[in-house]
Amino acid sequence: MTQAIITQLNNQRFLLIYEENELVECHPLQGESSLQIGNIYIGRVEKVVKNIQSAFVRLDADNVGYLPLNDKPARILNRKLSKGLSSIAEGDTILVQVEQEPQKMKQARVTGNICLSGNYVALDLSGKHVGVSKKIQNEKRVEELKSLISNGVRLTDSSDMYGCVLRTACENANNDAILDEYRRICGEMDSLLHRAEFERKKGCIKEGESAHLALLSDYGIERIDEIKTDLVDVYNELRASCFADVLVSYDDKDYPLYKLLSLETEIKKLINKKVWLKSGGFLIIEPTEAMVVIDVNTGKSVGKKNKDNHILKLNLEAAEEIVKQLRLRNLSGIIMVDFINMKREEDKQQIIKCLEQGLKKDKVPGYFVEITKLDVFELTRKKVRKPLYEVIHNTMLNSL
Repeated sequence: MTQAIITQLNNQRFLLIYEENELVECHPLQGESSLQIGNIYIGRVEKVVKNIQSAFVRLDADNVGYLPLNDKPARILNRKLSKGLSSIAEGDTILVQVEQEPQKMKQARVTGNICLSGNYVALDLSGKHVGVSKKIQNEKRVEELKSLISNGVRLTDSSDMYGCVLRTACENANNDAILDEYRRICGEMDSLLHRAEFERKKGCIKEGESAHLALLSDYGIERIDEIKTDLVDVYNELRASCFADVLVSYDDKDYPLYKLLSLETEIKKLINKKVWLKSGGFLIIEPTEAMVVIDVNTGKSVGKKNKDNHILKLNLEAAEEIVKQLRLRNLSGIIMVDFINMKREEDKQQIIKCLEQGLKKDKVPGYFVEITKLDVFELTRKKVRKPLYEVIHNTMLNSL
């Protein structure tokens, strides 16, 4: 059973994901941030830095985002370009969308490839194409879905050619429901682009979904068996959404939901740099400005027989726990892991396989990169939202 729980501890709200009664994701909800992922802005290009292939865009009075120039060109709203070629210059007014939260000293990352999505369909400006979620393995259904969009309706009433991705929830969905949502989102995209063309005021012209709705949608409606919350406003919002069928209200005032979950204890574990393993070994997890460094230690774990086999067993246990902790703590970027030294090449390959299998379970893309010359295992995980420790430190560390 997969359960999502939304509750509050010390004025900080959390969305928690449990798979088979095990906590696998912990998301502090930062409220309606001015730079929420999915927000769409009419911004002004303040500076173009060609040596790093980026432009810095003034989004509103308080915030600047950076736009990689090797991404799909943003729409320039203040002037026409010959042959449709986009060449962003300082002073241009452009349409962008927030795709990554600001982290520490780094501005929010924005993109010119505007995306609107629903339960079944996601549209963007990447051109006329129809894609299907790779998680749908039924080839017959994949072809049926592609045909449904490409042949079933006209792409859009405007001259814009939208790219379309059919999400995982389409696998068992009613085709009419998919088409209805497709037409609705096409209409929303048409209206948005038309407004952007004639809007004179800069700033946010469309807000993204609330943080908990966006996280639930990213996780996948088809994967969630139950959503439980003791927050009245969240319950009312979800009751009007696609998650209404799996929604449960928790209303025991004498024993709050956060106590039932031992949430305070769980949070303390997730901000502690030491993680104990069942075998007696432990991990030390150290996020730094440049990367995340993880050290595997034998601790109390002692092998009385074959030393190499004992080390392999301990490293395999550590590898499984590492990918769980990356997901729980939302640690991203460059990740360097110093396992206990292994002599046999086949043992190292087992560790790589274990890491890769664990990373596949995470909706945030992550990959094994290489073993360095110093026998350090290098991983990477895409940066999307702030890591848990950073949000907790800023909001509630003193209260724990």
